[in-house]
Amino acid sequence: MGTQADLARAVQGGVEGDVQIGRGQLCSCLLGPLHELQAGAGKDLLEAGVLPLARVGKAVKVKMPDRQARQFVGLHHGIGRALDAPAHAQGLQQVAHQRGFTGTQVAMQSNEGVAHNRLCGELGGKQMGGDFVGPTQAFYNRQVTMIRTHFDGNQWVSQIQAWGRELGFSQIGVSGVDLSAAEPGLLAWLEQGFHGDMDYIARHGTRRARPAELVSGTVSVLTARMDYLPLATPEGWQALEWQRLECPGEAVVSLYARGRDYHRVLRQRLEHLSGRMAAALGPFGHRVFTDSAPVLEAELAVRSGQGWRGKHTLVLNRTGGSMFFLGEIYVDIALPATEAVSAHCGSCSACITACPTQAIVAPYRLDARRCISYLTIEHAGPIPVELRALIGNRIYGCDDCQLACPWNRFAQRSALPDFAPRAAMTGSDLVALFAWSESEFLHATEGSPIRRIGHERWLRNLAVALGNALCAGHDVRSALAQRADDSSALVREHVAWALAQDGAG
Repeated sequence: MGTQADLARAVQGGVEGDVQIGRGQLCSCLLGPLHELQAGAGKDLLEAGVLPLARVGKAVKVKMPDRQARQFVGLHHGIGRALDAPAHAQGLQQVAHQRGFTGTQVAMQSNEGVAHNRLCGELGGKQMGGDFVGPTQAFYNRQVTMIRTHFDGNQWVSQIQAWGRELGFSQIGVSGVDLSAAEPGLLAWLEQGFHGDMDYIARHGTRRARPAELVSGTVSVLTARMDYLPLATPEGWQALEWQRLECPGEAVVSLYARGRDYHRVLRQRLEHLSGRMAAALGPFGHRVFTDSAPVLEAELAVRSGQGWRGKHTLVLNRTGGSMFFLGEIYVDIALPATEAVSAHCGSCSACITACPTQAIVAPYRLDARRCISYLTIEHAGPIPVELRALIGNRIYGCDDCQLACPWNRFAQRSALPDFAPRAAMTGSDLVALFAWSESEFLHATEGSPIRRIGHERWLRNLAVALGNALCAGHDVRSALAQRADDSSALVREHVAWALAQDGAG
């Protein structure tokens, strides 16, 4: 069978090229032009021209003189039944001759020795399952984009990684799309109800583990890692954060949420990266994700070499700890996967021991219903009474399992100003934040991830923290009493609980 390298030699070599492309292979730089076929094969021709990618159903043999072989096309959306008979090959050859490729010969042959990996696309209202298939979006007879550069996957990955570093990413990796091995664990986690009231996770089910179902035509996933510790973070920052948790009157916000909303930062830069790829390669199918869709982020990150899965379920990197964001670009370009790394947690269980609510019920198993990050951010209803005292002064998220992790001694600082902490989100007094009106809350959290929980949940979280401060001997009764008759039943209930903590300790 011919390979991409074989085909590259056919179109770039100094001698006449004669190559057979085997059925079932993903091939780049396929010779054309195919867009003018009108009869037979042309009937089912999908858009050709913007990506050097196709999946071959039957073996295709192409021979072209070197002078003409330098004009070639990449197929983007594939051919459905376009090359499924000798007559179609003759039609292709005739069109090639009309276009001036006088030395071209095209022959078809069945190749039963290669497993047929059939993909289906929707074309003109009927379901297609052609012998020559690519991603599923259908267009007819569009202009073919001529490209003159061989598509070298490894070279492209290196280039994308270089662009990623220029955009502030710590690392770019590539994963395949077969995540079937992760499906049993995902389903077991859902069956145990560990997702809490995050119904969208259960609703999407196995789709999270099937990138090509989420975005049709996806054959590779680019993963991106971006450090978020602010540049001015001092040495010994973990110890300083532990000290904050020992100050009952201080509001503690998770480190990642003290600056600008990471969704915006990553999305903009991932879109920029996609734009640079398109400028060099030509238009291609892609979609950017930043914790915004049913994506198995950690699984993709691990498979692409971003790190290994820690016992707290977060991804750990030897030179970056876990203080980083993850993002993905689903692409319809077949890229070589980057190498995964081995795990290095060993017998350490510091993260499990450190969890205030014991949400890490076993190594690599998290019950979100007990996790403070879930309770203060994702959970919309009342916080379970038995967990409120354990939340302490954490009003948005929790970093305890990361603070305890030895690998975060190597966490890197980010040079991006976006992650610099806002004054109100670092070292603020609980009473002052509890006094914010909704308009003050919206103004102070503009461009911050905290805004997504809304003013009501903000007050709920603060009421719990104030109740714990009251229990610790801080005089915050008057601040709580100001909202005893709040218009929100959720807030009133938590304020009543907080006031009942006076002397409870």
